[in-house]
Order: sequence, then C-alpha cells, then structure tokens
Amino acid sequence: MKIVDFLGKWLDKVKIGHTSGETIVIDIPPGIYYKELALYTAYSYLANAISVCEMRVYHNNKPVKDRDYYILNVAPNKNENSNQFWHKVIRRMIRNPEGALVVEIRGELHCADTFQVREERPILGNLYDGVVIGGNLQLKKIFRAEEVYLFRMEDENVKQMIDGLYTDYGRLMEAAARAFRDTNGRKFKFKVDAVKAGDEEFNKEFEEVTAKNIKAYMENEYATYVEYDGEVLEEESQNKTAKSSEDIIKLRKDMFEIVGQAFKIPNAMMDGTMTNVKDMTDIFLTFGVDPLADTITCVLNKRATYEEFARGNYYKCYTGRVKHRDLFDSAPNADKLKASSVLNTDEIREELNLMPIGEEWSKAYYITRNYGRADGELDDVSGGKGGEE
Repeated sequence: MKIVDFLGKWLDKVKIGHTSGETIVIDIPPGIYYKELALYTAYSYLANAISVCEMRVYHNNKPVKDRDYYILNVAPNKNENSNQFWHKVIRRMIRNPEGALVVEIRGELHCADTFQVREERPILGNLYDGVVIGGNLQLKKIFRAEEVYLFRMEDENVKQMIDGLYTDYGRLMEAAARAFRDTNGRKFKFKVDAVKAGDEEFNKEFEEVTAKNIKAYMENEYATYVEYDGEVLEEESQNKTAKSSEDIIKLRKDMFEIVGQAFKIPNAMMDGTMTNVKDMTDIFLTFGVDPLADTITCVLNKRATYEEFARGNYYKCYTGRVKHRDLFDSAPNADKLKASSVLNTDEIREELNLMPIGEEWSKAYYITRNYGRADGELDDVSGGKGGEE
C-alpha cells in the first residue's frame, strides 16, 4: 500500500516531505474513508477465514506434518507467522491487479511487496523481476513461473472496478456531506456602520482582533462576545430545519454492500447486522472462502509439479475449521460420524481442536449395525468387530 493511501485513512491532509526539502500537501476526500473501510472489512473477513484454515500436506495420499506443514501453518519465514503471512497474501490479491507473488528463498516463503512481469511467455512461462520483500530488500534474481507462487483471485480486478464505481459515489457522498454542513452549520452576520466599513484602521483591527474573537465565540461551548455601538452580530436563518445524516448513512451502506457483493460476502456481515449467523456463515464460506481456498490449493500443487501430484504428494487448503465448534453442541454429530465410520476417534478430536489420543483403538473405524450393507452382510472393520453385541 502506498504511503499516501495509508496516511489518507487517518488525515484530511497528507504532508509528504521529499529529499529536496519540498513539501507537498494532498487533500484527501472524506468519502475515500468509506471505500477504504469497506475494502478493509471485506479483506479482513477473507484473510481471517483463510488464516485459520489448515494447509494440509499429503505424502502417498496420507496426511503428514512435516517441514512443509510447519512452513504453511506455523511460520513461513523468520519474521512472520502464518497468520501474518496469509493476511499479507490475501491483501495483495485484493489490491494488486497482478495478484500476490510468493517466492521461496532458502526454504522459506516470502510474499513480495512489489514485483513486475519481466516477460510474458504463454508457452514457456512468464518471467518476473523487481521482486521486493521485507519492505526494502530488492532481489536481483529473475524468477521463472515454475519457481514462484502467484495467487490471483479472478481474471477481472475487483479493486479497479470498485475504484471506478467510487468516482460517482464519491461525488454523491461529498454532495450529501456538503448539504449536511450547509444546513446544520451556524452562520452569522456582522453589521457595522458604513463609516467604519470604509475605514482602513477599522478593517485592520477587524482582521487582527475582531475576527478572532468572533471565531472563538462560535467555536467554544461557553463564550462571551462584547458588542460595541454600531456593531451587531446576529445569526442567520435561525428558524431553518436541521438536516439529518440519513443520506450519508445510506450512501455509506450502499458502498459497503457493493464491496460485499464484489467479494461474495453477505450484506449482513458487511454492515454488522447479522441475525441468522449460521446461514450467513454458510453463504460466506460457500461463495467467498471456498473458491479462495481452492485457488490456494491449486497454486500450491502447481508449484509442486504434476509428477509429485501423481505420486499422491499434494496440498489442500482445508476450510472445515473456519466455523467455531462448541464441544458439547457437536457431541450428537460426533457420535453419528463415528458410528457411520466416516471419522475415527482421533480425527473427530482433531476437528474439535483436541489432541489425538494416538492409540490403535482411537485410530480404528467403527460402524453400527444400523449402517449394515444392503445385502444383509456386515464385514468386520479394521480395529474392531464393527457391530453392536
């Protein structure tokens, strides 16, 4: 993110100093706060969901917890944990038209702050250079497509479309804010004798003293203003009807809903008025998180090559643990999963964020007679007789 964009979230005017000593003052439109806050809300939802996903590693089609698992789920490099890393990746995917580029250096993963496509090669694979990591470390190496992880959301850049749409909404917000200020603001008339109005000494005194006193009088909650003969300070339009901020609130809500629709996030999540949390979460996971997780899975496996994938060595971004699971609320479902031989005891404990037991019986699969075969036979299941006595 550019320094102007970052500071613009907090300041109405941004002062940027250059090495030459020149200072540039940039006016930040107030309406941009709404757009940036909406984008942050959307990216935060997505990044928080991905950061709690488990990046599973499979060798010979069996899950393992090796060095790759540690890098993807605990610490991808010496300066970041996996939560920070995946937040950065998702943010780059949303804000950068080219996506998020991750490079591997000495067995560690680093998400590039900036990079550029050196050469587009449809057959041989693109070349990338100008890779900057860690804030200011620029790598001299030219990376081939098979050496990097390039995470992109979609062909169309959502951020650019939102920026284009904001052009119109920004004007509407500025107009609504101006109307609110003009209607609710207090304006005064300062009347003086015609003789004083043409007196240069009076004009100088007004600029240096009187104007400051009037400003202090209007801005302070408790203030006294002294009027002299021939001078009258009176409020203009005292009977005007106050205007509510409803128009600004509606435009702000529209902006949040538009951003939410672009990233497949339910409107109730964007404006914080969720009532049916389960349904909202299911929609969010199905249309917002699962496609993003599938993209991550595909990129990881693409980098690992087809040969490894064919041998049963692959990665999977597992979203099953994004939703919070209460231990006691999950008990009936856990019983069904075990009784139908879908999961064993250790797998159920892991899904509930508990430590696996690691015994032979906890790794075995059981099935009740209620789930017998259609032909009436019930084969023994490894680890137990597989039926009720």
